[in-house]
Amino acid sequence: MRKKTILTAIVLTFVFVTTAYAANVFTETFNSITPGTAISTSNTSFDYVRIGSGGGSITAEDTAGGETHMRLGGASGGSLNGVGLGSGLGNLNVTTTNFRISLEDTSGDIVITMGSGSTFSNNSGFNTSELMWGIQSDSGNLEYRTSSWQNIGQTLSTNTNYEFHIVANRSGATINYGIYSVADGTMDLFMNGSLIGDDLAIADNQNANGFRFYQVNGSSYARIDSITIDNTALEPFVPTAVSLQSFTGVSNTIPILILATILILLLGGTIFIWQRKR
Repeated sequence: MRKKTILTAIVLTFVFVTTAYAANVFTETFNSITPGTAISTSNTSFDYVRIGSGGGSITAEDTAGGETHMRLGGASGGSLNGVGLGSGLGNLNVTTTNFRISLEDTSGDIVITMGSGSTFSNNSGFNTSELMWGIQSDSGNLEYRTSSWQNIGQTLSTNTNYEFHIVANRSGATINYGIYSVADGTMDLFMNGSLIGDDLAIADNQNANGFRFYQVNGSSYARIDSITIDNTALEPFVPTAVSLQSFTGVSNTIPILILATILILLLGGTIFIWQRKR
């Protein structure tokens, strides 16, 4: 009976591992790209990469810790430099988006948007009617989009590592996730593991089929890494605080590795008991 119980626990743990993270619909960590290489649609998971007429660049860069990330920006005028997906997320009405970012300076705007429509594949700025949600750093001031930009009350500093976790909901009902909940037509915004925006109103015009990160209206650069999108509401990942130490991060696969270790330990215990029974 003991042997059967342990085997059942292993099976259940395996099911948990394979289903708890099955919600991921997009991941880009840039780790497979040689530092110094230009970011493109052929060496990333993006289907949209654009350098505008205002100069600048979008490249893979290395850090002292050895992890590659994206350095994006340098557009001095209204012609944007950006990356993203024009479509392909699956028309989602619930999303969890994670990314890490560090600003080299705070001139201009760094804009992150999600939704559906030509906004995500053309070379102009966003159209509010095509957004599910949007946030931006406007000269370092953190804002979110409804019918216009709203101030969150947070200022981003230069050369400081930030980890964002955004849970957006337009499912028609309040969603509970862990110890948190997010009302319909709103988003929860976490920064460095802390909830800084609870049930913020979103544009709420579209489900999410695409997204975009872009820089415009200044010569600023941002370093961005570990972009993930899931099709369900998730709590902030446990390694968040650790990942901010040097912009090298602990990837979101760490929880899976921990659970895999548990599997190995359980399996080892089962083999030991089986051998003792023999």
